[in-house]
Amino acid sequence: MSCDLVVDGGGSTTRLGLASEGRLLTRLEGPSCNEQTSGGRGMEVLAGLLERLWRERPVGVERIGTACLALSNAGTRQALQTTGAAVRALAERGLEPLRAERLWLMNDIVPPVAAGACDLVAICGTGTGYAAMTPEGHWARASGMEYLLSDEGGGFDIGRRGLAAVVRMQDGRGPVTSLAEAAEAWAGEDTREDTRAEMLCARVHATAGSPKSTVASFAPAVLAAAAQGDAVARTILAEAARELAAGITAVASRCHLTGTVRVGMGGSLLLAREGLLRRELTAMLSSLEWQWLELPVDPLDLVARLAHRLAHEPGRLAKVPLALDLRAEGGWGALGGVAAAHAR
Repeated sequence: MSCDLVVDGGGSTTRLGLASEGRLLTRLEGPSCNEQTSGGRGMEVLAGLLERLWRERPVGVERIGTACLALSNAGTRQALQTTGAAVRALAERGLEPLRAERLWLMNDIVPPVAAGACDLVAICGTGTGYAAMTPEGHWARASGMEYLLSDEGGGFDIGRRGLAAVVRMQDGRGPVTSLAEAAEAWAGEDTREDTRAEMLCARVHATAGSPKSTVASFAPAVLAAAAQGDAVARTILAEAARELAAGITAVASRCHLTGTVRVGMGGSLLLAREGLLRRELTAMLSSLEWQWLELPVDPLDLVARLAHRLAHEPGRLAKVPLALDLRAEGGWGALGGVAAAHAR
C-alpha cells in the first residue's frame, strides 16, 4: 500500500503524518525542526520524527508516493536551496519515508494557496506571512523575513510593543497602562515598581539565542488588555491590524486579484477564540467584497491536500519560487534556478 508523507515544520512545532487521497491516516507532533529555533539541530529533529513515524505506520503501508515537506526553514530562495540539500542528504542516507516517488520541499506559507483552499493566505502567529496565487499559478508573497526585517503585526511585534510600553510608563516617557500588571504576572515574580523594567529585561534577554518566542508569548496579554479597554493596548492592536491589512492588500495587488477574493486566515492570533485581532482586521477591509475563511487548525490537512494534488498536477508549483521538486530531472539545484526566474 502506498500513501503520502506530509510535514509541517513551523517555528515552534513539527507536525507530520501519513495521508491517503488527501486525508490523514496518522499524525505525530514533536519539537520544531526550524534551524533557528532548534539551535542548528533541525534536520536531526526531523530525521528522528520521520523514523518514529515510519516505525509506527499503519499495517500495510510499504511505500511513499508523494512526500510533501512544508518547512519554515525555507523562507528564502537561498534557505530553500540549503534546506533542500539537507533533506536530500537525509534521503540519500536511506531514511525510508524520504525514499518517495515524488519529493517536494517548500516554505510553510505555500500549502494553503497551492492546495486551493483560498486565493490569498494571511498567517499571524509568532510572525506574519502573506501569499497569493492565481489559477494560472502566478505567485506573490510578503513578509516572512524574520522578526528583525518583517513580521510586523505578529506575536513578536505585539509582545515587544506591549513590553516596551511598560518600560516607557515606568520611565515617565509613556502613559499609564494596565499592561504593567500583566507584565508582572508574565515575568513570573513579584517586582517593585522601580525594578519592573529590569525584571522584564532579564526575562527577555535570558533566552538562549533568539528572544522571539519569549517576547511573542506576551502578545495574548496585550490582546486581553485591549479587550478590556486599555488605551495603550488598543493602539497596539490597531497598529497590528493595519500591518496585516497592508500585507494582505500588497499580495492581492501584485497578483491582480479582483472580485470576491477568498482570504484564508491562519495562525494562533488570527484564529484566537476571542477574535479581537480578526475583527479589527476585517473591519478595516470591510469595503472590499472579500470572503474571509478560517484555515484548518491543523496545517497538516492542507499539506495532505496539496500532496494529493501534486501527484496529479506535477507542474502546479512551477511558478512558485519557494518550492523545489527534489526528484526533478537535472537535480534539485536546477529546479531552484527555474523557480528563481519566476520570482516576483
